[in-house]
Amino acid sequence: MVNLGQAVVGLILLLVVVGGLLYIFYSRTNAVEKTGYGALIGLAVISLLIPVFWIMESGAQAQAQTQQHALAIERGMQQYASLCVDRCYGIDSKGNVVNPTYLGYSFTDLNKMSDDELKSIITGGFYNPTPAAGVPAKPSNINSIPRSDQFGGQLQSNYIDYLFAFIRSTDPTYIKQQGFTGAAAENGLKLLPDYLQANLPNQYKAAQVFAASGQFGAAVDMTGQQAITIDITQPPAGATCTPQCFQYLNVKVKVGTEITWVNKSDQPHTVTAKDKSGADAPQIFDSGVSTPIQTNGTFKYTVTDAAYNLDPDKHTVVYYCIIHPQMLAQLTIVK
Repeated sequence: MVNLGQAVVGLILLLVVVGGLLYIFYSRTNAVEKTGYGALIGLAVISLLIPVFWIMESGAQAQAQTQQHALAIERGMQQYASLCVDRCYGIDSKGNVVNPTYLGYSFTDLNKMSDDELKSIITGGFYNPTPAAGVPAKPSNINSIPRSDQFGGQLQSNYIDYLFAFIRSTDPTYIKQQGFTGAAAENGLKLLPDYLQANLPNQYKAAQVFAASGQFGAAVDMTGQQAITIDITQPPAGATCTPQCFQYLNVKVKVGTEITWVNKSDQPHTVTAKDKSGADAPQIFDSGVSTPIQTNGTFKYTVTDAAYNLDPDKHTVVYYCIIHPQMLAQLTIVK
C-alpha cells in the first residue's frame, strides 16, 4: 500500500518539475532548435518518471513490511500453539477461540500493558501470580515456563518478536494505531483452529472440551441435596489464595438449596455475588467486607429465583472474595 504522505510529496515534485520545464520550453521557443526540443522533451519524460519510480518503490517497501508482519503473526501463533497446551484457550462450537491466556494472563490484560511491559513478560517468562479461575497456577517447575534463552529458556529473540506480534494482533486498537492493513491486520487467534486441526488434533479436541465446560470447568452436580457445604480451604504453603481456595469452582444447585460456606483457612474471606457485567451484586448474596467470614466461621445463603434469573441465558452466578479478588467460583442454578 502506497504511503499517502509519500504520494503527496511525489505529486508536488512532479508539478514543480513539469512547471519548470514548461516555463523553460516556452521562454526559449525561438532560440532552441528542433533537435533541442527533443532533448528537452526527453528530459521532461525522465523527470516525470523519477517521482513515479519513487512512489512505486515506496509501495513495494510497504507491501514487503505488510508481508513480513503477517508472517510474524503466523509464526507467533505457531509458537503459542506449541508452548501453551494446558487450558490456555478453548474452541467453541463455532470454531472460535475463547478465553485465551498466556503465562496465566488473559489476552485482554496482556494488551493493556505497554510494549516494553509485554516484551518483558514474554522474555522473562513472568507468570501471573494470581491467575483467574480455571487458569492453571504457576508451574512448580520453572523450566516448564517459556522464556528467553538468555534466561535459560527456549525462546530466541525472533521467537519473542513473533509472540509479541501474535498477541498484539488480537487488539484492534493497537492494529489501528500502527496502521496495519490486509494480512498484517489479521487476528492471529483466527488462524489457530485450522492450524491445530491440521497439526495438533489432540490439542484441538482438548480445547473444545475446555470451552464446553466453561471458565470454571464442569459443574459438580448437587441438585439432589437440599443443603450443601462449600469449604474455603487453606492455600499451599508460600502461596497466595488461588481460585482453588473454594472447594468447588462450579456447583450445580436447585433454587431453594441452602449453601453454607465454611472458612477453614487462617485468613478472613467474603462470599460476594457478581452480575454479568462483573459488578458486585449484594442483592443476590454478600457476606460483607465489614463482617468477613473468620477462621472456622460460616455464611449461609438459600438460592433464590433472583439468582436463577441474574443471568437469564446461562442461569449462573459468579462469586468471589472481596479481600482476595482472585478467588472466583460459580453457581450453576436449575429449577
